[in-house]
Amino acid sequence: MKDNSLPPAPSRFRVAAQVALGVLIVAALIWIILGLTGFLQERSVPDHMELIRPPHEVSALLIDGDVVWTGGKDGIHLFSRTDREPLPLPAGAPPLGYVRDLCRDSAGSVWIAHDAGLVRYAGGAWETLSERTGAPFRRALSILEGRDGGIWVGTDGMIARWDGSAWDEVALPADFAIVSADVLYCDRKGAIWVGCGSPTHGGLYRFDDGAWSAYSRTDGLPHDSVNQIAEDQNGTLWVATGFASHGGAALFSGDSVRALAQADGLAGGCTRSVYTDCDGRVWVGSEYDGIAVLDAGQWVILAKADGLAGNEVKEMVQDEDGVYWLGTDGGLSVITDSTPLFS
Repeated sequence: MKDNSLPPAPSRFRVAAQVALGVLIVAALIWIILGLTGFLQERSVPDHMELIRPPHEVSALLIDGDVVWTGGKDGIHLFSRTDREPLPLPAGAPPLGYVRDLCRDSAGSVWIAHDAGLVRYAGGAWETLSERTGAPFRRALSILEGRDGGIWVGTDGMIARWDGSAWDEVALPADFAIVSADVLYCDRKGAIWVGCGSPTHGGLYRFDDGAWSAYSRTDGLPHDSVNQIAEDQNGTLWVATGFASHGGAALFSGDSVRALAQADGLAGGCTRSVYTDCDGRVWVGSEYDGIAVLDAGQWVILAKADGLAGNEVKEMVQDEDGVYWLGTDGGLSVITDSTPLFS
């Protein structure tokens, strides 16, 4: 007769211990492989670039004088702009969730949009603005100072504006359904653009002279998911769109819209970020394939194999010395000398 009884207790404990030991061994092997991969990657970075970890993921960048602020899943990290050494956070920094955006206003305050609300750092002091302090939102996704000095904050399903003393919800047309205001951008004419990154209910919106306009695929967007916005030296608005491997960049010039895809020179199908530097180059980051740089009419591709910390380029900025800082899914990359790239 078949014996369905459980094995003696010592046998059960032995099996559990063996399983636990196996899990620990696998975890240790993964840790060793990841560490070795990271070490080899750092050793292979070319002389004109640097790789900085931590942070291990960067979604937001801001240069404030000689201090570089980075934000992402790991919260906030600060670095010296001149020697790239890490700096301590100012005393009294509050706990921060996933940092989504960073902004420096005209008064010199640094604003931090994160998953638990909004934080302002000014005059050496930290201030938390959340639902508990009267803010009409739970998390902040994007932040922008408008031409009138008001602080616009994008969040889930709405846009709020701070005038320095009180919050107001920005009135939207009844037929607008902004699921999440993930991107806020003010162009040189003062119009405010709002991008929604939802892959199923995304879109692009513009607020100009008191009127709202909406744009979608039917208006020329490669994808309804809007990830970032920038304006080049000619006044053309570049809109990075896409989700997974689908998407591209949309170029708004006057009343015309032109779409760019990987076949036109972009690094990948989905465009994750876009930036225009002081020399007129346009940098378009992808989801999986690095970043494409439009230089004098030609595209130059940079990826992890070329020294980038990661292939998903989420954010970038150029400092006053011409040094480029790139936030990726694998850490922070710094291009200290761009001559080898564009010579």
